[in-house]
Amino acid sequence: MSTSQRPRPLTPSSLLTALPGLLGFIPERSLIVLAFGSDPHTVQTTMRHDLVFDDTGDLAGPLVTVLDGLAEICAREKALAVVVVIVDDRHPVGAERYRRVCVTADRCFAGIGGVATGFVVGQFAENAPWQRVWDAPEPTWSTPPLARTGSLRGRLGDPHSSPTAVQRAVETGRRVLGRRSEMEEMLRPLPHCVGPHHQFGEVVDGFDDATLLRDLVSQVIAYASPAHPPQLDCAAVTRLGAALLRLQVRDAALVLSVTDFRHAAETLWRELARRLTGSRRASAATMLGYLHYVNGEGGYAGVAFDHALAADPHWSLAGLLDTALRGGIPPTTIREMIPMCYDVAESLGVPMPGPSLDREVS
Repeated sequence: MSTSQRPRPLTPSSLLTALPGLLGFIPERSLIVLAFGSDPHTVQTTMRHDLVFDDTGDLAGPLVTVLDGLAEICAREKALAVVVVIVDDRHPVGAERYRRVCVTADRCFAGIGGVATGFVVGQFAENAPWQRVWDAPEPTWSTPPLARTGSLRGRLGDPHSSPTAVQRAVETGRRVLGRRSEMEEMLRPLPHCVGPHHQFGEVVDGFDDATLLRDLVSQVIAYASPAHPPQLDCAAVTRLGAALLRLQVRDAALVLSVTDFRHAAETLWRELARRLTGSRRASAATMLGYLHYVNGEGGYAGVAFDHALAADPHWSLAGLLDTALRGGIPPTTIREMIPMCYDVAESLGVPMPGPSLDREVS
């Protein structure tokens, strides 16, 4: 007979050191909200926004509005407690303005008991100091995520080698990036080599949606080969990019995000996003962002949606998903689109790979 082990106690240093692993990159000048459910040892949702102050040193009005929206989402997702982490190198970690940030956040989250605990970190680096600047005056949780009797100050471990970072590297093959700019570099445009003799319309006008979807799926499968991935010529880039403008093709192809081919799909969507322009770039970047989003890689998803909207500010799916991501909607909610996408593929008569058996990401 086996006995279950009690989870290791969640300490401020272990929680803070794990944050970059949760986000996928080292956050800077950020306000991070961690939501906890019934298990005080497990983060239910992680939400990050740029930390912006007004002229008086208080949180800027638009950021307060964002917090109000996050509070509504936490209530809807039945979060039982939230922890606020402030990352800022512009003032000492014990500066009064950071406590005022926690006071403001506490008011915003009053509907679920306010902010349980607030921390300030100057930077995420090994041995960097952190300080606890807020504890709820009248806690309402029977099992708070962090003991109120814990340390008020401490130092971080190495964010790049935390258990969370190592687990993410094993599961996704990605290390914790040093800066968000490294994610930006991964989508730096490349020559798309679409000459005037390759008009977008003429390469797909003769094909129906089912044929174009099969073409996309076959390209993803080819990228999954352990041998050298195929090199897309200009005509293929043009054809695939134009195929992603067909709404049924795009919607059906979204299912690849949750299959065993998701890493190959990521490679293809990224190459297309880098080599295309305009709405075609927007569609490929949106596909990439959706893939990251449903797999719990919010940092990568946010960068992809930024690129999609820069390529075409009116690309509606990118706008909807970007709003959901910034609002803290969890990946499990976004995954609810997948059955509909399978239905689209079935209506086209194109068999798609089934979902992988990975655990769900919250």
